[in-house]
Amino acid sequence: MSEFTVVLYRDDARDAALTQEERERAWAAHSGFQQRCADEGWEIVTTRALGAAARARSLRSDGRAGIIVSDGPYAETAEQVAGFYLVARTKLDALTEAVSVLVLNGESVEIRPTVRFVDGVPVDGDDALTAS
Repeated sequence: MSEFTVVLYRDDARDAALTQEERERAWAAHSGFQQRCADEGWEIVTTRALGAAARARSLRSDGRAGIIVSDGPYAETAEQVAGFYLVARTKLDALTEAVSVLVLNGESVEIRPTVRFVDGVPVDGDDALTAS
């Protein structure tokens, strides 16, 4: 069993235009996903929703050993990271099926294996890339 980060993406403009019914359906989907994790014995280590991308502060290299700081998202796409779940004690295929309920209202989800480091050396990561 491995640990995965479920990365949730959304379009902030689309999110702002959701109807109450769409919001309730999304809330129910997340509650159902969390219950499924509990029922399967998968630990949700942590989860957080993120504020609107327009309120983000981005830092990137200027290419000359300096930093450029700007307000707003770095990515030039409408879809931005909206939140995440860190789920442990699961397998990729089972988690993929469970996460599918979160793909609604024009959103998308990415599942990535997490890699822990011990004394600067990655552990428990490589097998998670292909684990099912």
